[in-house]
Amino acid sequence: MCHGLIEFLLSSTPLAQLLRKHITFMIVPMLNPDGVFLGNYRTAFCGLDLNRQWANPAEWLVPENYHVKSLIKELADDPWISLDFVIDMHAHSTSMNAFCFVNLVADDSRDISRMQDELTFLRLMSINCKMFSLNSSRICCDPSKLGTGRRELP
Repeated sequence: MCHGLIEFLLSSTPLAQLLRKHITFMIVPMLNPDGVFLGNYRTAFCGLDLNRQWANPAEWLVPENYHVKSLIKELADDPWISLDFVIDMHAHSTSMNAFCFVNLVADDSRDISRMQDELTFLRLMSINCKMFSLNSSRICCDPSKLGTGRRELP
């Protein structure tokens, strides 16, 4: 998925050119190369599931999460930058399409506006991408997902 996104964004298609003109994309192509090299899909070299280490990642234990979260927080706190989305892309062994997990967190009007933008993004994805499934996407605030990127990142 990420490889295809990068190829598209770097292509010469008019849409890719338009997106590059108006949007800055920051992409971490793979957060877990050490774990994948060892044959793990969810756990890092240290044996922890990186998908559940976003709440308070220790730099010495999960440096991947620590540094990515620090960068995202720095971008979110910068008044000169408008951080619109953090997209955590995953492949799933039982799914033959692309999908998203989105949290519905609406504590103030900024959250409501952001939530509307995220839902609009999902609708546009479903209209423009044959491989994307809006029906397979999950929109919730499941308490069991605490510690995941979708719950902990801005």
